[in-house]
Amino acid sequence: MNPELPLRDIHLPDSVSWWPIAPGWWLLLVIAILIAMIIWAIRMNKAKGLLRKQALAELDKIENAFGQHQNTQQLASELSMLLRRVCISRFPRVDVAGLTGQAWITFLNSHANSFDDEIGRQLREAPYQQQHELDSHALICACRHWITEIKSISTHSFSPLTKRITTAGMQAGGQGKERLPTVKGLNT
Repeated sequence: MNPELPLRDIHLPDSVSWWPIAPGWWLLLVIAILIAMIIWAIRMNKAKGLLRKQALAELDKIENAFGQHQNTQQLASELSMLLRRVCISRFPRVDVAGLTGQAWITFLNSHANSFDDEIGRQLREAPYQQQHELDSHALICACRHWITEIKSISTHSFSPLTKRITTAGMQAGGQGKERLPTVKGLNT
């Protein structure tokens, strides 16, 4: 070799960067997100169907028990409790738990118009009266119609109060579970 030749050292090319990623990776990311959303939607739909199926099975048990005991006060009380349990499972608790009287019937009718004035009055008053004239068949049919035709909101949408409670619970070191606001001197 000739030592007088001006040769330069070998330079390696720059390493390949991670960003921007290739179009194929973007496509794969979009497909993965779509698959996750589809799986989530299917699971939510199955959960809603399961709730409806369980509520209808419980309604059948109540109807069969009424056939044996014929106690209209007990029937109205059990139907009211069933509807309230379904509502608390399906809607934000703060929107449902405190409803009574005509506000309760209005809430039920706002999601599936099943209770006319007379059936609504029977559902409101019969659980608290010893002897009450009750059209049991019409009341059971109205409850069955309400359970099957209910228009639900998403279980992940919250009212503003629930958002504040959840946020306060998370700031207080909770795991994202809803916490009731504490009142000084009442809650320990």
